[in-house]
Amino acid sequence: MLRLALVFVLLMSGTAHALPLDVRCRVPGVHDADVIRAVHAVGLSLRVSDKVMLAGFEAGWVESHMNNLSCGDRDSLGVFQQRPSMGWGTPEQIMDVPYAARRFFEYAVRVDRPELSAGLLADAVQRSCCPERYDQAETRAGSMLRQAWQGGPEVVGGVVHVVRDGDVWAGGSRLSTSGDFVGRPSVAGRSVYARTARGEVRALAGGAARTVASGVAGDPEAVARPDGTVDLYAVLADGSVAKLSDLPEMIGMGGRSPQGALQSGSIPSWQAVSPAGFAAGKPSAVAYPDGSVALYVRSGDKLMATAAGAWREIAHSLEASPEAVLRPDGTIGVHTLIGGRPHRLTTTWEPLGEGRFIDTVSAQPDGTVYARTAEGSVLKAG
Repeated sequence: MLRLALVFVLLMSGTAHALPLDVRCRVPGVHDADVIRAVHAVGLSLRVSDKVMLAGFEAGWVESHMNNLSCGDRDSLGVFQQRPSMGWGTPEQIMDVPYAARRFFEYAVRVDRPELSAGLLADAVQRSCCPERYDQAETRAGSMLRQAWQGGPEVVGGVVHVVRDGDVWAGGSRLSTSGDFVGRPSVAGRSVYARTARGEVRALAGGAARTVASGVAGDPEAVARPDGTVDLYAVLADGSVAKLSDLPEMIGMGGRSPQGALQSGSIPSWQAVSPAGFAAGKPSAVAYPDGSVALYVRSGDKLMATAAGAWREIAHSLEASPEAVLRPDGTIGVHTLIGGRPHRLTTTWEPLGEGRFIDTVSAQPDGTVYARTAEGSVLKAG
């Protein structure tokens, strides 16, 4: 009976100790930015709860400092130090970060209970020697989560607008202090529009922020109209492309409000401009001098465009959101990321250079393209 009990205990030790015990296995002191984005993307695709997502990031930090390790304690491998001998998959599968993340999250959802903290949930999956270490990693995990949420840049008038560590920045100026912004901001007139992890869109100007929309699944696209109003486009939670019209450019914000202060007000309703399940990511809108707007979105791997209510396919092989820009000669240039590299649309997708970038690009009328690395740097990419 004692021998059977010992075998049972060993079988329950499904993953490695907190950080590999093998001294030959070198663990970097910092996380891998590509790994955190891959793990985050899997969690989002599975629609896991905030607690389950945090548990994944706590486990990843404790086990590998969020690196895809090819070594570990005994036969442990990968970002979560999963063991092939314990049924987590083949070594090749475990070394595939999306596969490893999916296995972690699916098991976490099955064993989650209301009384478990994120750290105790991580331990329920990992079954490690050191259950307390996961909750101790909460601060670090939260910081990595905020980085994973970061999107591409919005460059307007030479000023780079980004979300960094949960807040919106314009050049060296911090426009918010709430710490809950994600994705890529959009600039229209004197206001910057950005979304939160809860799917709200807030307008920031004059040191204040006001919620102007909710229910979005992707980053907003704001377009200044000739009459001084702003149209807002976004992909909603149901996959439809929708529009808000006639938002005031300075949307009720006074310059005397404290930085990042939220102002109250009614939230208008979205007007759908596509069927549900049509699009993903961020729309890109081009405003013509006559006030008309052309809209570009990603639908599966197709680039779809509309200027008068009817959608038409103009390209395929899309992997990321498109970026359309009105050139000085009146034509439209379309750019995107394929394989992490910036491309522009001619008769086919033409690569603009080397390097790997995230999310979307920001294209300028003169053909300059800016993109953001996984580490957060914004570079001229084309």
